[in-house]
Amino acid sequence: MLLKEFSKKVSTKSLNESLAKQFGTKIDVSKFTTEQLEDARNKIRTKLSQIETNESFDAVHSSNDYQKNKMFLDIINTAIAEREEDKKDDDDKMVVTKADKQSNTKAYQEFKKGNKRYKAGDDLNEGAEEQSALVMASKDMVDRVTGWMEDTAEMQTESMLEIGDKIRDEMGVDKSEEFIGTVKPALESLFTSLESTRDSLTSGVAILTGEGAPSTMGDEVPDEAEAEEPEMEPTVDDDEAGAETEDPEGDEFATADASAGGEEPADRAKRESVELSRRLGQLLAGSKKKA
Repeated sequence: MLLKEFSKKVSTKSLNESLAKQFGTKIDVSKFTTEQLEDARNKIRTKLSQIETNESFDAVHSSNDYQKNKMFLDIINTAIAEREEDKKDDDDKMVVTKADKQSNTKAYQEFKKGNKRYKAGDDLNEGAEEQSALVMASKDMVDRVTGWMEDTAEMQTESMLEIGDKIRDEMGVDKSEEFIGTVKPALESLFTSLESTRDSLTSGVAILTGEGAPSTMGDEVPDEAEAEEPEMEPTVDDDEAGAETEDPEGDEFATADASAGGEEPADRAKRESVELSRRLGQLLAGSKKKA
């Protein structure tokens, strides 16, 4: 046995390992308060004292129950001693105040680095709690707007159609179509506006939490190679240009291209409608899962 093994500090962990090897069990001291550990220690001491008083020397030292409780007592005593040592170390730490934070003192810088010689003062913790409350309040705004979006989506996908069916049955198809034609774009506009508002509020929350405003599509800066204009535009010889001008078939194709381009806004509107329907479906599915 090495000399350093005699001076090795006994810990709760090492004692628990010995207990597990000998009796197949451990004590999770982290689940108990110091007061509970002290109470358990007193009870075990009383039990051991009764065994020592009522049993013979050989019976005491050959009893598994006695040996197990003896190890329990060692673990509890060590755990209490470790907590007292941690408390003493905590009392010796330098307190970092709110003033240190505002002045960005060396003490505050060391505290931010995780230096265990420093601890947060009460006023510094109060400031952190206030900041947390502000973040929660801003997140509540986002949640409320999200709730409005869910209500609007429900009106678009369910309520409006149900009312439209009842109007058709009671007042005729024309009234039903007129109603839906008036209400549908209004609800779509409201949903789009709420969606934009929620994005802005989410960016505000990100600023408070230190994450910064999330980047949006279109904000990317193009590469220099993409930003530069081409040095030379392709040119057409005069003869070729004249030939194209005189060619009637060329004019016919040019007209066809223009007419094809005229259908683009309609296609775009259709795509936007499909995209909006997809977002509504996702939002309603999410709200039903929460419910």
